[in-house]
Amino acid sequence: MRKLLFLNRLALICNILFIACLVLQRTKDIISSQDLKGLIVILGWLIAPYLNLAVNLWAGILLTKKQPTGVARWLLVTNLLFFIFQIFYHFILA
Repeated sequence: MRKLLFLNRLALICNILFIACLVLQRTKDIISSQDLKGLIVILGWLIAPYLNLAVNLWAGILLTKKQPTGVARWLLVTNLLFFIFQIFYHFILA
């Protein structure tokens, strides 16, 4: 379950970058480096929803089978809440 723990941590980082994308979208040049902006957009906008989907499905399958995930409950809940927000933002608000 170390892979699931690693992917959950990576998903949390990408989720934070998703919030950074929202901030970058609504403000002027906070970050002057185009390379850094591109990295934030790719990880936050493109990778975060798909990684969240994979992580939440994997954890959900393990939880339905009553197997331990090896991941802290707060991390699972946080990633799930971010995933729900991303679905809401991408499909309902956009």
